[in-house]
Amino acid sequence: MFSDFGDAAQRHMAIAWSCIVACTLADVIWLPNSGLSFASSNWIAILQGMAYCAIAAAFIAIASNRLSADQRRPAVLLRRGLFMTELFWRALLPISALLTAGSTLSYLIAASKLPLRDDVLAGVDHLLGFDWPTFLAATNAHSFVATLLTTAYQSTGLLSQLVLGWLILQRRGDRLAEFIAVLSLSAVALCIGMWLILAAGAFAYFQPAPHSYEHFAALGDMWTFGRTFSMLRDGSLSVVDMASVDGIVSFPSFHTMLGVMTIYAARDTRWLVVPVFIVNATMIVATMPVGGHHLADVLAGGGLTIAAILIARRSARPSISRT
Repeated sequence: MFSDFGDAAQRHMAIAWSCIVACTLADVIWLPNSGLSFASSNWIAILQGMAYCAIAAAFIAIASNRLSADQRRPAVLLRRGLFMTELFWRALLPISALLTAGSTLSYLIAASKLPLRDDVLAGVDHLLGFDWPTFLAATNAHSFVATLLTTAYQSTGLLSQLVLGWLILQRRGDRLAEFIAVLSLSAVALCIGMWLILAAGAFAYFQPAPHSYEHFAALGDMWTFGRTFSMLRDGSLSVVDMASVDGIVSFPSFHTMLGVMTIYAARDTRWLVVPVFIVNATMIVATMPVGGHHLADVLAGGGLTIAAILIARRSARPSISRT
């Protein structure tokens, strides 16, 4: 889908679609043998999305063709606008497919009755000299710190969208394809990590007293994913509804993954990468008290995303044929 931006972009999209197909196949095989079902409303939304993309593609192609010979300034601006709109839906389609397949797979893993391994993650934290309850109490001691960390944590999705929007405005299809490849590789790594070390999170494991997170709780519900996770574990939630799907992964930390890849995506724009780095670095710290993650979750999320970036960079290099 991004082959017009060069061979590297084409290879990145090959990686992305391979990851999407892998997650989808896992869903197709696992779902009928699980206690979960795929909501019928999901299929309606998927078909509507595909129809909208097809209509948008046809409209953009027709309009661009009619304006192709017109060199007047309004026509030039319209062509640029159409091209950016095209980049938007070209990026939206694989990202939507990945989130649908990946979210479904994460629900299947959570509902699989695998043993929880929070004790292992807490043990790793202990070996690193990190104590989660102490860190929670320390960050909760000051309302300003709690507000700062909560705000940074809640900004993750918006900041990623802003960076992607900037790449679209700059017509950097090559960077979009690279971001999608890194996101796809990270999503596959996340599902594998979740399957190998299923965890309920540090909050569920340590069960801190309310006074140790009162400043955080005053800003909204804490560790809301825990309810969905518990319902999947006990079978009270048996339908995967993409309209209300919740992030339920503790290990590795997806917030950390998204923060690292967003910083990397903004690297070519100095005025943008500095604030993105500051906010996302703060957010990564916030994943522990606000997101209820073990330190091991954060380190794993960062390490896996860096590995995904290295794989994507390596795939972008032209292969050298030997004679």
